Amino acid sequence: MFSWITARTRRKRNAHNFYGSIVALSRAPALYSEFGVPDTVEGRFEILVLHVFAALERLGGENGAQGKLNQDLVNLFFADMDTTSRELGVGDLAVPKKMRTLAAVFEERLAAYKKAFEDTDMRLLRDEFQQNIFAQKDASHEGAKELVRYAKMLRTKLADTSIEEFMDEEFDAGHDFWMH
Repeated sequence: MFSWITARTRRKRNAHNFYGSIVALSRAPALYSEFGVPDTVEGRFEILVLHVFAALERLGGENGAQGKLNQDLVNLFFADMDTTSRELGVGDLAVPKKMRTLAAVFEERLAAYKKAFEDTDMRLLRDEFQQNIFAQKDASHEGAKELVRYAKMLRTKLADTSIEEFMDEEFDAGHDFWMH
C-alpha cells in the first residue's frame, strides 16, 4: 500500500550515495596536481559542475525513477552549494542572490558542455575549460587538453554503466570505478 514511500526513500538514498561519489570524485587529487585545476573555491566548483553534468547527461534520457534520480542530483547539488555558501560566510540575506548567480553559471556550463560534446574534435570543450577553469593559469592549454581527455573517459564510463547499477542501493561511483 505504501510501496511508493519505500521506493522514494530508496531513490533518495541512492541519489545521496551517487552525489557523494560525484563530490568525492571531483575532489580527486590528480585533477589538481596532475591536470593543474586551481585548488580554489572556483576551481572546485567548476570540476564539480563537470562531474554533475556527466551524471545528468547519462541519466537525462531516462524516465520514471531514473528521471527522478536526475532531479534529485540537481536538488542535492544546489542544497550543497547553499550550505557551502553559508559555510564560506555568505550572509543569509545574500544567499538567494548567490544561488541565482550559481544557478545561472550552472545552466551556462551545462549548455556549453552539451554543445562542446557535440563537436567531434573537442576544441569547444578545451576552450570552455581554458576560459572557465584555467583562465588564471598561463597560456598553456595542456591542463585543458588533459581535462578534455578525462571528461571523455568519464562520459564513457558512465555510458558503460547500466541504469540498474545507478539505481542499486549499493552503487558507489568511487575513485576505482572512474579511474580504471
